[in-house]
Amino acid sequence: MNSSWRQALTERGARIDAERVTGFTGSQREVELDATATVVTALFSHGLIMASGEDAQAFLQGQLSNDITRVSRSRAQLAAYCTPKGRVLATLLLWNTEEGYALELPCELCDPIRKRLQMYVLRSRVQLTDASERSAVIGVIGPDAALAVRSELGFALSSDYDVARSDGVTAIALPGGRVEVIADVVRGAETWDRLARRCVALGEEVWDAHAIASGIPAITAATQDQFTPHMLNLDLVGGISFDKGCYTGQEIVARTQYLGQVKRRLARFATTARAAPGAPIYAGTAPAGVVVNSARSLAGEFELLAVTQTQAAGSRTALQLGSEGPALRPLVLPYPVPDLSSRHGGESG
Repeated sequence: MNSSWRQALTERGARIDAERVTGFTGSQREVELDATATVVTALFSHGLIMASGEDAQAFLQGQLSNDITRVSRSRAQLAAYCTPKGRVLATLLLWNTEEGYALELPCELCDPIRKRLQMYVLRSRVQLTDASERSAVIGVIGPDAALAVRSELGFALSSDYDVARSDGVTAIALPGGRVEVIADVVRGAETWDRLARRCVALGEEVWDAHAIASGIPAITAATQDQFTPHMLNLDLVGGISFDKGCYTGQEIVARTQYLGQVKRRLARFATTARAAPGAPIYAGTAPAGVVVNSARSLAGEFELLAVTQTQAAGSRTALQLGSEGPALRPLVLPYPVPDLSSRHGGESG
């Protein structure tokens, strides 16, 4: 994280621990806010890889799960980067920049993913650089998030994945009443100040909680190479193109879509304890799933996304964290998850 951006936020009361903003001195506690609050936070845990050069689009098209040709100056998209066996190494948010394409993912994955992508550049005219140090990533959350961004920054965003940008600042509308604002570090503090005068400044866990409520997963180091895109519901949230042609892992993803039975799916739960990504979920004494993301919600309880066996999720046997942990209470996702139990064939991948 750029030291000047860190210093600017520290001067504004940010508490930073383990490269995450945990809160702001003087702000209301999360449990004192209701669902109508508009919140701003600094997303220190988010990093950026920049893909530039004449062949950047063609290169990414052959590596990622979505159709990169549909990314434009006004539209962003989700995508997955998979192994040849169709296991997800990273979930990405992509958008156009003046340099090429920005790929957003957790900071902890930026360097290893960039290096892995670099192995496949070969003779392609593509440059892959870590742009995290020169970017300030800000999250605005709440039912009036888009209104706050329009009022303070002048960006009009009407639907999810709309993109607007001007003078070194980009805004992207995301599911769940979220808007991400990416500024170069020169404009980071100024952009923050504009938004903070209209919003309550809180730690970035509130952003994570809203992403969980939206059913949008984020792969971290603890959960790499464990799930296919279908297990993460990426087919349900626009993270996969099934007509774009070949890309790394495409054969497995296509086989799952057209021939396989998806026996594990992403589900949302509430519980009384924090769960780390990668933590096991049990149905009685039997393993039944893995935690993908977890965060404390504004209501004060913990919510999580977990890939669970569809048979276990639909049974009467209660799910729990670990073999002796607290029970999990199922929560709805904001999109329908199909019942594929009647389909024939085994699960691919």
